[in-house]
Amino acid sequence: MLFLSWTAPRFGLIGTPMQIHAHYTLTPDEALRGVRAFKRLWYQVSVGFGLGLILLGVASAALAPAQRGPGLFMVLNGLLFAALPEAVLRMARRRRGPDAYAPVEVVFDDEGLTLRTESSEGGLPWAGFTKIQRHSGFWIFRTAPSRAVLLPERALEPAAAAELEAFLQARKLMKP
Repeated sequence: MLFLSWTAPRFGLIGTPMQIHAHYTLTPDEALRGVRAFKRLWYQVSVGFGLGLILLGVASAALAPAQRGPGLFMVLNGLLFAALPEAVLRMARRRRGPDAYAPVEVVFDDEGLTLRTESSEGGLPWAGFTKIQRHSGFWIFRTAPSRAVLLPERALEPAAAAELEAFLQARKLMKP
């Protein structure tokens, strides 16, 4: 038995297919801010846990002055939890250098988004994203809890950003 399937084309808000192009080059500072925005929950959990350990260590050392070792150990671990996320992000930025980010072209259409650099090209359908949101000057297109496509808001003209946001909200892809 032969089955044929055809999917009707989906159109933008004004009855024409959506086609938005954006060109940008990410700066090292933008990349740092973008990763902070993307991983902000785990960043906050780590820093909060670190501050909690510091407080516990100080309290432990104050309550048992004869045995300061465990309290100081907790303070040291708390400092690591509080400072390590930022240190790792800054070391990665320094390691990449100032010219590490290639110019990127992003194309949004009715089917998904396509990313192009001078050396590669790849695309994802809209169904491949688990969550799409705007936060801290970035569009965050999550594909998994620890993976995302980050697009700085400056890469899109205001009219294109409004069209993209309306498109995503109409299809219930945009999360607040």
